[in-house]
Amino acid sequence: MHEVTDEVWERVFAVNVDGMFRLTRAVIALMLGAGAGSIVNIPSEAGLRGFAAGLAYTASKHAVVGLTRSCAFMYWPSGLRFNAVAPGPVATNIEASFASELGQSRIANAMAAMPPIAQATQFAALITFLLSDDATNVNGAIVPSDGGWPSL
Repeated sequence: MHEVTDEVWERVFAVNVDGMFRLTRAVIALMLGAGAGSIVNIPSEAGLRGFAAGLAYTASKHAVVGLTRSCAFMYWPSGLRFNAVAPGPVATNIEASFASELGQSRIANAMAAMPPIAQATQFAALITFLLSDDATNVNGAIVPSDGGWPSL
C-alpha cells in the first residue's frame, strides 16, 4: 500500500469503478422505465479475495462487487436484477506487471498455482444465463468462474 501512488489509484478506479458506475446509472434509468432489466458486471476473482492482484486493482474490483450487490438490493422491487461473474485468469491484451518488489515476491506462490488461462468466450454461456429469463430468481450473485483457483 505504501508504494501505490495517487495517480495509479485514481486511474484504476476511474476505469474499473467510475466508468461502471456511470454506465450503470444511465442504464438503470432506462430499465426502470421498462419495468425490467438485468446487468452482469465483471469484477474478476480479485473482487472475492485480497491477495491475487495489485492493491488498487483488488480494491476497485471489491467496489464492483459492492455496487453490484447494493444495486441488487435497491432495485429488485422494480424488477431489475444485478449479478456478476468473477473470472480468474483470462487471455487478454493486459499483462501483469508489478512495480513493487514486495508485491512480486508475495504473488509468486499464487501465480504458481494459477489454473490454465481461460478465453473470454468461456464466460459467454454463464453471462447469457444470468441475463436471461431463466435466471429471474438470481439477483445479487457474484459467481466465480476461475478454474477453481482459490481451491488450488
